[in-house]
Amino acid sequence: MPATSPTRDVFVSRFNRGLAVTLWAVVALVFVVTVLNDTTWTDRVLAVVPTVFGGLFGWVVLWRPHMVISDDGIRVVNVFSTADVPWAALVHVDTRFALTLVTPSRRVVVSSAPAPGRIGVAMARRQEQRGGRAVPDAESGGRRAGDMLSTDSGDAAYLVRWHWDELRERGAIELGTADSVRVPVVPHWASIALLVASGVGGWFAIAAR
Repeated sequence: MPATSPTRDVFVSRFNRGLAVTLWAVVALVFVVTVLNDTTWTDRVLAVVPTVFGGLFGWVVLWRPHMVISDDGIRVVNVFSTADVPWAALVHVDTRFALTLVTPSRRVVVSSAPAPGRIGVAMARRQEQRGGRAVPDAESGGRRAGDMLSTDSGDAAYLVRWHWDELRERGAIELGTADSVRVPVVPHWASIALLVASGVGGWFAIAAR
């Protein structure tokens, strides 16, 4: 779901965020039912741990991943790490399995922009046909299925390519320096630790009941 501004775009997956809300609702319902049915305070306290894991999982894996596109570069917040891709380092935008920003030093996969499956491709084609646009087959070499608009990878790729072209036309990108430009990646150590700890704790809490 792109939210457009003159110099900055933020992309998130509406589908993933919908799953996150659904997961949180289920986790909350299970917690309430468990607390109401348990007769001891020990069981009620133990029910908190798997609830925390479910809530944290929904946030880390489904809600938080996003991509921020600005004149400075592309920030990709994935499940386990954040990568900052300067425009000068970008050499290719791929959508085979997910939106992937290709640089000489690494390939940065955008987890919030996966390529569509067969159902997603069919829905995107119907929307494009209703809009009167030509829809080339993904296998024909003209365009990948992941490039189609109304898909997560296609919408995200459009934003990246639009900014990339606009900046190159303005001469705002230093060309020929991609090999020497760093693409820093910072792991989400705190999130990883909390997810593992709450997952292990939730397993023991369920086993102890």
